[in-house]
Order: sequence, then C-alpha cells, then structure tokens
Amino acid sequence: MNHYLNKLKSSWLFVLMCLFASSTYANPPQLTQFIAGKIQAAQALQQQERYGDAIELLAELTPRQAYDQAFVKRVLGIFHWQQENTDQAVKYLSLAVESQLLPTEQTWMTQRMVADILLSQQKYKQALPHYYGLVNNYVLLDGVLVNSPLKANRKADGNSHQAAKRNNKSSNIKIKEFTELWLRIAQTHYQLREWDKVLTAVRSYEGISTQGDQVQALNLQLTAQSQLQRWPAAIDTLGRIIAVEPDKLLWWQQLAGLQLRISQPQAALTTLILAQRQGLALSVQERRTLAQLYAQQGIPEQAARELGLLAANITDNDERQKLLTEQAQYWQMAKEWNKAIGTWRDVIALSPSDAAEYRWPLAQLLLQQGRYELALLELNHHQIKQGKTNKEQAAIELAKVRSYYKLEQFDRAITHAKLAQHLAPSASAKGWLKYLQQVRQINS
Repeated sequence: MNHYLNKLKSSWLFVLMCLFASSTYANPPQLTQFIAGKIQAAQALQQQERYGDAIELLAELTPRQAYDQAFVKRVLGIFHWQQENTDQAVKYLSLAVESQLLPTEQTWMTQRMVADILLSQQKYKQALPHYYGLVNNYVLLDGVLVNSPLKANRKADGNSHQAAKRNNKSSNIKIKEFTELWLRIAQTHYQLREWDKVLTAVRSYEGISTQGDQVQALNLQLTAQSQLQRWPAAIDTLGRIIAVEPDKLLWWQQLAGLQLRISQPQAALTTLILAQRQGLALSVQERRTLAQLYAQQGIPEQAARELGLLAANITDNDERQKLLTEQAQYWQMAKEWNKAIGTWRDVIALSPSDAAEYRWPLAQLLLQQGRYELALLELNHHQIKQGKTNKEQAAIELAKVRSYYKLEQFDRAITHAKLAQHLAPSASAKGWLKYLQQVRQINS
C-alpha cells in the first residue's frame, strides 16, 4: 500500500507541474494574473518541500473568479495529500469537482484523485460513488473526453461530441485509464466482500481492456467465484490464469484442488502431471495426492514409482516410512509381489525396533507367495502381536497354521489352531482343527 501511495503522490505532483502548460484545450479557462502568480509561488515552496508554507499561502487567498476558486481548491487538495492530511485533501478536491468549473479533463482527473485517496484510506464505500461517476459520466470519443453518460449512443450525443471536438484537442486521458477504473471498482467491492459486484466490475473491465487477460483482474474474479461456490466458473478462470502465468505453482495447486472438490479426479491428475512437466516442484502432500490419483485411475504401478522417487529425497525416517508403506500397498495393488515384499522390508529396516505394524502385512504377502519359512520368521517375531486384539492375534495364529500345514508340520499346525480357537473362537479355527486331526491320523 505504501508503494501505491507514493506512486499516487508522485503522479499528482507531475500533474500539478503540468497544469500551467496544458495544451489539451484550444481555449482553456484562464487564471487571473494575481492567482496564477500565487500558485506559482506556492509551487516553488512545495518543490522546496515547504508544504506547510505552500498550503498557508494558498489558504489565505480569497479568489473572486469562480475558476480561480476551483483551481486553488484543487491545488490545495494535492498539497494536503502530499502532507498526508487526507481529510483536508478530500475536502478541497471534492469542492473543486463539485464546482463543475474546471475543464472536463481536469475535473475527471481530480475526481480520480478523490477516489484513489479514499481507497488508499480503506474508505471503500465512500470511494465507490466517485469511481462509478468516472466510468458512467464520461466517455472517450475519437480520443476526446466528453462529459456524457456511457449509455448514450454516439449518434444521440453527436452535438455535444462535435462541440467537444471544436474546443478540445486529443485528451490526455487514455482508454487504459478507464480500464484501470473498473479494476479499482472490482478491488473495492472485493474489500467489501460484495462478490457479485466484483464479477460485474471484472466483466466491465474485460469489455474494454485491450491488454488481454490480466492476472490481477482474473484473480479477483477467481476469489469472487470461489466465495460464491461457482466451481466450474472458477476452474475456467484458473485455466485462463495459467495460460498467462504457467510457471506459478499456486494456480496449478488451486486448479487441482477445485477439480477434486467437484469430483473430477481424472482432470486433477492431468493438472498435477502438467504442473510437473512444467518443471514445477510439487509439495510432498501433492505428490502423495498424485500417487493416489494414479491408483484411483487404475495405474498403481505409476503411483508406486511416484512415491519411490519422492521417498528417495526424504531424510526424515518417519516421513519416509509413511511413503514407503503407501508404496508397498500400491505395488500390491499392481500385483508386483516381489517389489511389494522388498518395499515392506525397506519399511521395517528404517525402524526395526518399532516395526510391529509392518510385519503382519509382510508376513501375509510372503504366505500368499508360498514363502512359508520366511513368513514364519515374521509370524513368530516377538513384535508382531504388539497392540493386537485377541481376534487379530487369532488371525496371526491361523496364518501360522497354514504355513506349518504347507510345510507338513501338522503337530505345530494343530497347536496354533488350538491357540487361535482359544483366543477368538471361530468356524475357521474349528475347521482347521478338525481337518488337521484327520490328516494326522492318516499320516500316523
């Protein structure tokens, strides 16, 4: 905001220095010689940074001519603003505007000053009428600023336009400045959280802008659409923003987030992939989301690879363990059994003294792949039952039953079947007991 204020003050100082040399008007109103001399003296004091003396000199004047009065008020307003006396600045500049005695262009510029001051002071509701007055009560026709409603068509306003052309050269006001006004209006409604009005102002801005998509305006539009929960429209806006600023990660992040919000996982996946291809560094969470999206779209192999690349650059053991756990699960989804087994072993190796929760899925996978002796090493590990309920412990015992059975160690299998039945009676444990006893009888 300070940069904005300094820019305003500098621009208005330039305007003040140009007032006496303006060639905009073929027959401009003339200051009386006495008042012109006093203003030049005040300007000299102002250039010496003697603002108080400059203001005092002008405040003592009692001009008789109406134009002199309006002009002095305008200059006083500028000096007060440079002194950061904002209330006085607004007072004098407003009086100059309300007099309707300044030439059209000077009136427009002065009212713009009032609006900008009020905006800079966060007096948003007071600033809005001035901004709307500027866009609604003036129009540029063939480069000439005309005091006429925008809604009046050119034919109907032909007489006033011709009169303006007779009395004016090209205006110093450019279409870009009208465009900026709509942006200011959008910003002001944004501060007031008037989201529909933000969107209306941005549409007006875009209707006259000749600079293509501008991120500042699009960002205001995006915020308003998001606040109004107009998600598809917000997604379209983000697409336009990304076309202008493809190297800014924030836009890609927001786009993927909105696509997930409205249940478009395929679109979100594409967005994150394109962001990566753009050379942007996704966060750890975003890359985990990317992996999840790969898996949801039936590509668990790529999900596992993505997490493997991510885990390789993680130094924190706990975080790396979480990533490798997810990677092992994705390898299992992809039916890449050996890779899944290897990853589970990597998970355990990161924290072997605290790996109880990881030994059980590894044991199940080894059992599934017929590696019974290796499965039993995990199933008989002292950690594997830590924190497990009776039902969960019974499941571990039944896994041992199956392993011993496959290794034809029937007595051991029966022992663990009995233990499973004791921990949590079940039809499965009962069935194993009955079957194993029959097998032992046959083989005895």
